[in-house]
Amino acid sequence: MLLKKSNEKSLIPLMVTSMTVVAPLLFILGLVVGNQLQGNSSLTADSISSWLSAIATVAIAILTFILAKETWYLRDAQTRQLEELKRENIRPNVGIQLESSPVGVNFVNVKISNLGKGIARKVSITFLDRTENEIPIGADVVVEKFRKLAIFRHGIQAMGIGQEISSFVFSFIELGNELNGEIFKPYLNMLIEFEDVEGNPYSNSFTIDFSQYEGITELGGDALHKMATEVKKIREQIEKITGRSGGKLGVDIFDSNDRKAELEATKKWIEEQKRNHDAKR
Repeated sequence: MLLKKSNEKSLIPLMVTSMTVVAPLLFILGLVVGNQLQGNSSLTADSISSWLSAIATVAIAILTFILAKETWYLRDAQTRQLEELKRENIRPNVGIQLESSPVGVNFVNVKISNLGKGIARKVSITFLDRTENEIPIGADVVVEKFRKLAIFRHGIQAMGIGQEISSFVFSFIELGNELNGEIFKPYLNMLIEFEDVEGNPYSNSFTIDFSQYEGITELGGDALHKMATEVKKIREQIEKITGRSGGKLGVDIFDSNDRKAELEATKKWIEEQKRNHDAKR
């Protein structure tokens, strides 16, 4: 349907131009035929030439106006296209998502990221209910978990291209206790409003329905987190053995001079033992 309308619009200038050129010819032909039928031969070659010149001048003027109008429309379309391309090149795209913490699936982190091509400024986040009304402060347990973070209360002044801000927000276990077990009932609708570097406003809306987490389990765990935990245990054992903490090991250096001094001391001790033995005999 859109393609058909576009083709119809593109045929309008051609039809207008054709009518503008054909109309004078039909007019002259009508004059000649009418005079011939009435037996009036007063329409001379000079008069016909004058009529043709006048009508041609009018036709050229009309065609010039049409050409100027189409040129203006084309330039306006190109200007708007360039402005749109420029705007797309600096357009930010701020998004929010919840993700499981590497520590465990019960711990939830929130991540705010700018996936656009430009810097996002004056980022603000508003919590809405199912009727698109703002949730008052203290009216929702889950919302208050988010509002503990300053970025949800005061917003973010600027976010660079590809920048991410991640933080822990809640644990499903603690949240379940606060909600009396109705952990999959909450529903969040977040409205994110932000601007680009030129002050053009944008907005994104993200809906988080906690019922989608029902039945989700995790097998195993994050390998890097487990490795870090094991390394920490090894470090603690080494600290117990060495009696030192702070990541430093106590090391006694023993070089060739120490070995020479130890050998001399051993020889003196042997000689002393021999003298004591001879003295007792």
